[in-house]
Amino acid sequence: MATELSVEALRAEIDQIDEVLVRLLDSRARCAYAIGRVKRAEGKAVYEPNREASVLAHVREVNRSLGGPLDDEAIVRLFERVIDEARRIQRIEAMPTEHSGSSAVPAAAGQGE
Repeated sequence: MATELSVEALRAEIDQIDEVLVRLLDSRARCAYAIGRVKRAEGKAVYEPNREASVLAHVREVNRSLGGPLDDEAIVRLFERVIDEARRIQRIEAMPTEHSGSSAVPAAAGQGE
């Protein structure tokens, strides 16, 4: 946490943390996209309730170990949204295309195009 407890300093720290979170969410989304490709190739369903339950149990456990201000319900709500978006990405990738196998993970920000 910031050593200087001004609102401006704390907000600057939050801005830096938000940048890290966006990068991590981008990495996670790319993994979900790749999983969607594998699921499509293997004919598997996008929705896997057992896996989602496992993810939620894991993040609750991690959260408890941190002992921070977010309770279990808050972490679950946040990760339910993350999982919803991952499932949406997987559904996009799992949709049949005219040229099967032509899909690729979109270029990272600042790369490609």
